[in-house]
Amino acid sequence: MALYHGAAKVITAEYVPLTIQHPQLAYVHSIELVKNWQKYAGVDFVVSFSSIEHSGLGRYGDPPDPIGDLRELSKIFCLLKQGGLLYIGLPSGSDAVAYNAHRIYGYIRWPMIAAGFEFLGAFYGPNPTPFKKPPPVLSVGNYKQYLFVLRKK
Repeated sequence: MALYHGAAKVITAEYVPLTIQHPQLAYVHSIELVKNWQKYAGVDFVVSFSSIEHSGLGRYGDPPDPIGDLRELSKIFCLLKQGGLLYIGLPSGSDAVAYNAHRIYGYIRWPMIAAGFEFLGAFYGPNPTPFKKPPPVLSVGNYKQYLFVLRKK
């Protein structure tokens, strides 16, 4: 999708090695990305959907870290250029940790995630019309997976 809309290059950071043969697509191991972050700094946009909320909960073999999600967002913030865009899919509802499965972001944790960013919009489901302000937090036990669009301040 990014290439279709004019991106010159797309880099995927992943723990599982990928074999990519397209000249405009590249792979970097997540640890390599952190070790040599200056090489990748200044990107126009980052897309993360349904991953940050798992960071630091140990579900995928990562070490337990109560602020693992915030650490990952700090890394993304460093990689983005000034004015760069972050497309981030996160579960939104009453703040919670669902054992070691995922976090849910509400009035407490969402401001920590969005620190340093300007809210541009949010999308949910097949509706092409974005929310112009952050959607309301749902009651305990309910959440929605929104795609938030944020710009680095």
